[in-house]
Amino acid sequence: MTASVTGEQFLGAQVQPESPRISLVIPTFNESANVAELLTRLAAALPADVPCEVIFVDDSTDDTPAVIDEAAQHSRLAVSVRHRQVAEGGLGGAVALGLRQAAAPWIVVMDADLQHPPALVPELIAAGERAEADLVVATRYAGGGSRDGLSGGFRKLASGGSTLLAKMVFPRRLHDVSDPMSGFFAVRSEALNAEVLRPLGYKILLELIVRCRIKRITEVPYQFQDRFAGESKASLTEGLRFLRHLMVLRLSSVRSVNA
Repeated sequence: MTASVTGEQFLGAQVQPESPRISLVIPTFNESANVAELLTRLAAALPADVPCEVIFVDDSTDDTPAVIDEAAQHSRLAVSVRHRQVAEGGLGGAVALGLRQAAAPWIVVMDADLQHPPALVPELIAAGERAEADLVVATRYAGGGSRDGLSGGFRKLASGGSTLLAKMVFPRRLHDVSDPMSGFFAVRSEALNAEVLRPLGYKILLELIVRCRIKRITEVPYQFQDRFAGESKASLTEGLRFLRHLMVLRLSSVRSVNA
């Protein structure tokens, strides 16, 4: 059940009323058919008395930036879009840029295709407050979570395999994380050092946990949804990029320990 978070309950007087208390960072690549519905569902899910900002970081080759601008005119949320001419670091690079620009004490990262349910956003932050955690991972692999929205057996196999491999490579760092491949999570800005991130491809959460050395982690299970519109961007190329990313992270971690 999603918890209700109001402005009076959320972070008390730590933030000025005009400042955003929740930042949402949403990377987009040709997601024009999803944007309006996403903003509608976010506005319905987020408490009206909690100032929020939505930062789209866009690498699209279609009219997604223009669609975001149009949808923003009809949303009560503070919406902005940063279109990158060069998609450095892929989706992870887009998220890293959004993390650097986010202004709220809690930052939520999610996809634009509605496979990450907007209704869960308040519960991620409420769970982080209850557990005094620095990172809240929306998990498909624990506590009743489900990955049914993954299309086809190959994607389910690839997701499960990459999760197992990451946990084998980083057994201590990922001991309390059932879904290190999740693209849906909330992080406290004070626990985040976005400048150390060197993302490569899709797996920004793994990058964040390893490089920022985040220790206070909790999880919230969720049902991974079917795509609202469009097609998945997953590919064999992204799979190979993940393996490279994993190796780079492991070597970097070994060097930092031995330094």
